Amino acid sequence: MEEKLRAFLKNQMPAAADLSIRGLQRRPGGASRESWAFEVAWRENGKEFNRSCILRRDPTGSVMEGDQTNRSLEFRVLKALESTPVPAPKAYWLDSAGKWLERPSLIMELVGGQPTPGPTFPVGESPELRAKIGARFVTILAELHRADWQALDLAFLGAPSVGTEPAARQVDLWEMAYRNRFEVHPILEETFCWLRRNLPATDRIALVHGDYRSGNYLYDETGRITAMLDWETAHLGDPMEDLGWASMKFWNGAGLAVGLMPRAELLRRYENESGKAVDEKRVFFYEVLGNAKMAAIALTGARAFSEGTTSHMLHGIMGLLVPRLLEDLVDQLRL
Repeated sequence: MEEKLRAFLKNQMPAAADLSIRGLQRRPGGASRESWAFEVAWRENGKEFNRSCILRRDPTGSVMEGDQTNRSLEFRVLKALESTPVPAPKAYWLDSAGKWLERPSLIMELVGGQPTPGPTFPVGESPELRAKIGARFVTILAELHRADWQALDLAFLGAPSVGTEPAARQVDLWEMAYRNRFEVHPILEETFCWLRRNLPATDRIALVHGDYRSGNYLYDETGRITAMLDWETAHLGDPMEDLGWASMKFWNGAGLAVGLMPRAELLRRYENESGKAVDEKRVFFYEVLGNAKMAAIALTGARAFSEGTTSHMLHGIMGLLVPRLLEDLVDQLRL
């Protein structure tokens, strides 16, 4: 890997001299993408440079495949976010086809801070720290949805029309992901029927993160969120989608949305920060879609493990999450 990485970086920076890579190490986790940390140093035009980096590379088997995620898309979104108040890592280099690094990869800034150990904020952290993180979590989401995606040249993401198209696109995407799995679940069949019967209409289009929750940000001891991570499912759509995803019972910790605050407080804070009314019917729709989406992701991971395209144990145990998600759907839809 180090030799491949050095060759790639030399190609990207032909004027760099004495290029060296230090501390290359695979990081744990990464159900959807491999993560490698390293430092790169070089000289150029008489100056010395040093960068701490993260390499994100497509794995051999993932919980998300095909149209659901894309290295080039993530790279371009990160580049666009550099001019906004939204904290995100700087994107440095892209190997979109995997010509140099075997599989599609991007290299971005290594940002300081610690992640939450799971998809909810740790129960053991102090209430004061939780309150600070929670406030920033909502503020950043409002800033993201305020971002002028047209001025940021994000039209390449394909803007849906206002109305029901944003919801329909997401239902199409995740129903296709579900139907590509090897199991049929009657509850999911009924859920996708319900989703199609109840498509909500939005009156505005925003840049949507697609996986906005604890576990996808870094924070420090002062309560500052230093970076929002995992932009691979970013798209243009209904801003209520991010609220619905963050509100899911599946991410609850101690009865709090993503372990940060009660669901009602999350929605109230978002209204105050964004200046936009929250449509709770749309939020509920995206909570239901979120459970179906997460079930499709879990089934994808289980299939990748059972077919031998990955030996990552996390993929193997993801199938165990499906009954819990189905139970939530039964409760939501009174099936």
